[in-house]
Amino acid sequence: MSSKKVVRVSPLNAVVFACIFQNVEKARKAMLEFLNAVLDHVGEEPIVEILDLKSEYAVFGESADQKYGRLDVRVKAESGRLFDIEVQIEKDFMNERGFFYGGRMGEDEFKPGASYEEMPEVRVINIVDFYVRDDKTNVVEPVYLTYGNNPGEIATDKFKMYHIQLPVFRKEHKTLESVIGDTFNAWLYAFDRGYQNPDEMEVLSGMTEGLRNFAAQYNLAISDPDLIRRYRMFEDGKHDVATKVSAARKSGAADAHLEDAKRMKAKGYPVSDIVEITGVSAAEVDAL
Repeated sequence: MSSKKVVRVSPLNAVVFACIFQNVEKARKAMLEFLNAVLDHVGEEPIVEILDLKSEYAVFGESADQKYGRLDVRVKAESGRLFDIEVQIEKDFMNERGFFYGGRMGEDEFKPGASYEEMPEVRVINIVDFYVRDDKTNVVEPVYLTYGNNPGEIATDKFKMYHIQLPVFRKEHKTLESVIGDTFNAWLYAFDRGYQNPDEMEVLSGMTEGLRNFAAQYNLAISDPDLIRRYRMFEDGKHDVATKVSAARKSGAADAHLEDAKRMKAKGYPVSDIVEITGVSAAEVDAL
């Protein structure tokens, strides 16, 4: 009797990514190591421990007509530092979304009566499969708040954003051998290509404890038929919406996003997925 073939889906699909990093008990080692690899790469202090780890974390405005957002993965370090790790699929307004998500996340943790000195440090980490800007030489493109007359001087350390550009990484690291001994690039390789090959995943798992934890969580996730179903719905939805939105823009149809959201809702898509794919707010989806 032949065994059922395992579908090795991309861990950078938002649904899969959230499933892998859904709670601190199962994925603490993986997320801690990945975050510290990023922080070390950009010259920031590492975190010692993760206090809380949640996937598909919702942030809301104060009223129904305000913008709704959903973070892919939210991390709170023991020190109080907050991290939003996003797999971004659209380039438009990416910095604006990062400021919104990071700001709302920080506000959630800012206790009434606290001083601005006590505001938590927030870091937004976007993993993107496109070039963020014309400068295509840096794997990580940082975004800081700086003074206009002195761009080299950071105005505050409370908020920073990092865009990890996979196309730049691919140009520099085409093989598994090229990332051996480099934890940061090994993580990017695992996310981008290593997951496709069980033999390469085994090599990556032998490199560090965090990558071993990631491989275990990834294999557990892709063995869940419900996850595979949601993954296919998400990918089909992205393709359908991209095709229809492109056609709608050419014909000048302003309500294309709402119509796509309406069809997805009728087919039973989760509200969070509709919001992620179409950009329509949760309040608008509920009203359809």
